[in-house]
Order: sequence, then C-alpha cells, then structure tokens
Amino acid sequence: MEGFEMTRKMKINERSLIEGLSYALDVAEKNYFSHAKHVAYMAFMLAKELPLSKEKQKDIYYAALLHDIGASNSPSIEDHCIAGSEISKNLPLNNIISEYILYHHEYVNGTGPFHLKREAIPLPSQIICLADLFDSSFRNLKNLNSAAFIEMKGWIQDIHALFAPELLLSLQKLIEKEYILLDYFNHEFNTILSKRVDIQESELDWEGAKAFAYAFSEIIDKRSPFTYRHSAGIANLTLKITKGLGYDDEVQEKMYVAALLHDVGKLAISNDIIDKKGKLNEQERYEINKHTYYTRWILEQIDGFEEITEYASNHHEKLNGRGYPLHLSGDKIGELERIMTICDIY
Repeated sequence: MEGFEMTRKMKINERSLIEGLSYALDVAEKNYFSHAKHVAYMAFMLAKELPLSKEKQKDIYYAALLHDIGASNSPSIEDHCIAGSEISKNLPLNNIISEYILYHHEYVNGTGPFHLKREAIPLPSQIICLADLFDSSFRNLKNLNSAAFIEMKGWIQDIHALFAPELLLSLQKLIEKEYILLDYFNHEFNTILSKRVDIQESELDWEGAKAFAYAFSEIIDKRSPFTYRHSAGIANLTLKITKGLGYDDEVQEKMYVAALLHDVGKLAISNDIIDKKGKLNEQERYEINKHTYYTRWILEQIDGFEEITEYASNHHEKLNGRGYPLHLSGDKIGELERIMTICDIY
C-alpha cells in the first residue's frame, strides 16, 4: 500500500510535458523542431498584448503547443482540426482548448474549413491561426533587418481580409517591439521561451501523465496497420511482467508510460519505410534506426521523465553491443530496459 500511495503522490510538470511532446508533433509533420513552440510563443504574446486574462493566456499557450495534434494521418485540414479537437478532449486540460484547436484554421472572411465568419470564430482560435501563419511565412528568414521588418508590415496588410483588425493591430504593435523578433529568431529560443512565457504552472499526477502518453501512443500506432495498438499492447505486457517480478508501483507506472511512448520517435520516419513489406535495404534500415534517437530526444525535454526516457529509448539495445542507437552492451543495459526489449519483440 505504501508503494501505491507514493506513486499517486508523484507529480509531473504539466508545462514541461506538453512542451516536450510538442516536438513529437513537429517531427510528425516534418516541421522544423520547435514550430509548435514558436507558434505558442507568438500566440501567447498576442493574447498578452490584447490583453486577455491570465487563464486565457495559459489556455491559448497550451492549445497552440498542441494545435497539430490531429494532423498526423488526417487527409484534409478539416479532418486535422476535428481529430485534434477530439484527441484534446481526452487530455486533462480545460475543455475549451478542444474548441480552440477545432477552429484554428478559420478566417474571418469564411474561407476556412468550417466557413465560420467574424465573431463566430473564437478569438483564441484566430490568435493561434495568425501565429501559425506568421511562423509558416517567416520561419526561414535569413536576416533579421529593416528590410525583413518592412516585409512583415506589408504581409500584415496583405492578410487584412483574413483576421480581425484588432488582432492584426496587436501583431503590428508586437513586432515593433524589438525584443519580440529578437526572441523569435534567437538560437537560444527555448531558453528564452521559459523566461518570457509566464503562466501559472500546474502539476499532473500519474493518471494525467498517462492520459497524455496514451493519446500520443494512438497517434503513433494509427500511422500504420502494422503498428496498430502496438504501444498499448506493450504497455499492458510490461505492467504484467514488472508486477509479477515484484517491482513497486512507481516502477510499474513509469514502465507503462515508457512503453506507451517508446516509439514516439517513429513519427519522424517515413510511412513508406514503416509500411514496407519485406526486408529493408541499407538506407531504409539506417533511417528506421533513427527512431530511438528521436524518442530519447523528445522525452529528454520533459522534467521528471529521466528514468522513463531510458526505459523507452533503449529498447533496441542488445547485450552484444550490436543494438542501436547507443550500442550499449552487457550490464550497461538495465533489467527494465531488457524487459522493454523483450516485450517489444514479443
């Protein structure tokens, strides 16, 4: 009973978890790393500039981080928005976030996927849409100089029919503040983000963390008929084995979450490779072997996931040192990582 109570008291930082998993959405959509974070930064700053309440600023920030959560496997923008809204309903977040995600591709002139106009579109959805469009338009900016600033002001005028005037005016005011663009295009953006975005952070218990892990496992597994329900199956198997071997509840919970997310790095791999029938050639094998590296890279971003990262990302290591990506061998591979490997093969 003590182990059970200790596990229930364990907490994971909500913001760190969402920011970390947002990288998985970026790699799934073949975006550059931190697309979601850049959109979230600009959306948050717009909400602050308007200004909206602190609670709404936080909801907009999280919705922006997760705005692409329905994009993988969705054949159209409308499907992407609907899928994202449905997935987010199952997350331990404010319910309104699912609505913001649902309408984040709507324009005030009615040319969005649901053809909503003006006030029918939630303002937070418009904010996320504008932030997303800004990032898509300027993410590859080479030089931040006066010419780039003039280009941005012209771009704002060009899109006047798509967004509410007060929102475009807020964006105009924002980019006139030198620090906004210097932040945005800074190589140390992630460090800056943690300082600039001042939201009331919360902690998730393990049930909340598992809800996020399960949602992302479904995104991973639904990419291919070969992987459908694979992660959930491994998670249930690791739970049975760790319980049978006498591990405490904390370890069981961490292994369960690790199993749900062990293939999150596969979101970076082409479906042509994942779905290929028959043996992979040398180049394809090289590409598929990258997925455990990306799993580690994504999960390392989350505070409190240190052990989960090891359990999840070492599931292709082998005792003889011929696994990947770290080529660990012998006793450098812990028992729990070996259990994960066995469950994955099984």
